[in-house]
Amino acid sequence: MKKIYRPGVYSQYDVVSRQKSYTGRYAFFCGGAKVKEGKNLPAGGVVQLRSIEQLEEYFEAQGSGEMFCTVCRILLQSGVEGLYVVPVTIDGTEPASELYSAAIQKLCEVKQTGVMLCASSEQSVLEVLRDQVQQASQNERERLAVGAVEKANAEQVAQALNSERFVLCAQQATSSLAGETASVLLSAAAVAGMLAVCQPMQSMHSQELGVLDSVETLEEDEVETLLGAGVTVLEENESQAVECIRCVTTRTTTGGEEDRTFAPVNVVLMIDDIIQSVRQRLTAMVKGSQTAYSEDSIASQVAVILDEKKQEGLIRDFQPPVVYREEDDPSVCVVELEFGLMAVFSQIYLTAHISV
Repeated sequence: MKKIYRPGVYSQYDVVSRQKSYTGRYAFFCGGAKVKEGKNLPAGGVVQLRSIEQLEEYFEAQGSGEMFCTVCRILLQSGVEGLYVVPVTIDGTEPASELYSAAIQKLCEVKQTGVMLCASSEQSVLEVLRDQVQQASQNERERLAVGAVEKANAEQVAQALNSERFVLCAQQATSSLAGETASVLLSAAAVAGMLAVCQPMQSMHSQELGVLDSVETLEEDEVETLLGAGVTVLEENESQAVECIRCVTTRTTTGGEEDRTFAPVNVVLMIDDIIQSVRQRLTAMVKGSQTAYSEDSIASQVAVILDEKKQEGLIRDFQPPVVYREEDDPSVCVVELEFGLMAVFSQIYLTAHISV
């Protein structure tokens, strides 16, 4: 700032545009479908859809294919970059439970991050989905799973799943995309679409789900029971729009003891965003590079990413990265990170001490 002598208050400022940390994500879905005649799509094969026009080109809304097309429409309308689907059946019949395992595995092999959904509400199938999603996330294909189950079984299924990467829905919902059909799968599809395009720090509290017209009403004690069990709950607001009360994961216990650390879905979203960003920066350093990097230069690059995430509001604080060569193989570099995540508050308790 230029020094002057006239009395007064002077200021200067910089305007910095922050890039969003969110990158394009994808949705994944498998279920019974009806393939149009003349389209050579085998049952159990992966199909990539980028538009509703492509959906209508390959699939018909007949039999189980009606719900298949509706779910695909909901996911595509959410704004995902692309949708990967596996038609478990192609003639409009309902798939047998045992057919889902191979379909889920194929979707998990796709080298993209995103949100996965399957049409089955069987607990055994949802457990396969959970296991495959966790495995994919360990193999650099970070995923969240969304499942649909009847309300009567929701608490039991949520406790059995108990995963920070699984979001469970249990309310019947209707959508203009599905005519008058009410289904829990419509709730799950709407939530999956919301999660597929949300920011890691975005609060899903009171997030409207415009693709739904109505949702099954719950008593307040049912809301508390389901949320406590790790089930995501929806409601209709005063404007008759369907909104998410709170989006939670089924991870409510650790080692048999109550643990709400991973109940907010934002925890996993933030962790995935940070780890992906660090991995991408380090991959750019290693892949195709002819330059030898020192441990200090690698630590500096990682520290830059962590500082960026702190500025974006994802990280509260972090320790300097620890980088060292592996003793048994000097070509292997180990990077250890330690950071604290910011919290996305869903509740504020106000206590007032008033004197009159």
